Amino acid sequence: MTLKDELNAENGSFILELRTKLHWNHNSFINLLTEINKEYKRTKENSNLPRDIASGIWYISVFIKSWSEHNSFPKEYVPEYYEKAYEIINDLAYSYFMSESPYQSESEIEIKISKLKNVLQHRV
Repeated sequence: MTLKDELNAENGSFILELRTKLHWNHNSFINLLTEINKEYKRTKENSNLPRDIASGIWYISVFIKSWSEHNSFPKEYVPEYYEKAYEIINDLAYSYFMSESPYQSESEIEIKISKLKNVLQHRV
């Protein structure tokens, strides 16, 4: 699924499933993170960002945490999983808007995404 599809909450997107089914789809979330990271790398040298992508990244960087932290949202994973997920989405938003990584190495965010991708064995 493309980043635009994810940000527009198209069928099969992480955002649509999160919002309408109250389901955190781990694989879709990893795809979303990967697509945002690709967009960051693609645009980091640009002084102008595409408004539709920028507004979507800003929105989800706030929405995902606020929606999934609600008491009625079913938690499928350990609390540390969500903390790491929120940290990564915030770091990616920072990278995208500031045109720089919050880490010494740009590959650090990819390592964090990879670690989160492999954390499924630690379910609640």
